[in-house]
Amino acid sequence: MNELEHLRSMWGGKIRRKTELIVPSVTYSGMEGSLNNEAWAFSVPYAFRDALDIKYEERKKNKQSYMVWTQGPLLRFRDGDMLHTKDQTRTVQVDTATPISWEKKKGGMYQGSVAYSEYSPASAPYKKLASYSCTQMQFLALLIYGEYDS
Repeated sequence: MNELEHLRSMWGGKIRRKTELIVPSVTYSGMEGSLNNEAWAFSVPYAFRDALDIKYEERKKNKQSYMVWTQGPLLRFRDGDMLHTKDQTRTVQVDTATPISWEKKKGGMYQGSVAYSEYSPASAPYKKLASYSCTQMQFLALLIYGEYDS
C-alpha cells in the first residue's frame, strides 16, 4: 500500500491512528531528528511531523504503557511552509492552506487545500516560476513523487 492509500484507509466516521507510518521510520538522537524519507522527491524534515500527522503517543498493552510513533490522516501543511527538492532544483512555498478535516454533516473527509508557489533556487533572489493550488493529499504526492495527478 502506498503512502496516500495508507492515509485514505484511515478516513471514516471515527478516525483511528495507526502505528504504520507514511515515512520509513522516525528517529531522534541527541538534538537531531529524522523522518528517514530520503527516497522522497523533496526534503521533508523532522519538523514537519505535525503537518504529516505523525505523533509520539502512549499506548497500553496488557496494562503496560509504552510509547510509539503513530500516523493519522489529517494533513495540515501551513502558510509559509517551504520545502526544497533533494537535488535543489525546485523550491515550493505554501501561500495559503486549510487542513484535512472530517465533515460531520456530509459524512466525509474534506481534503483541505494548498495554494503554493514554485521557485527556482538557482538564482538569488529565488525566481518565481508559477503558482498552483491542490488538495493536501496532492501536495503530499508532490513532496513524495515530485508531481501529482490533477
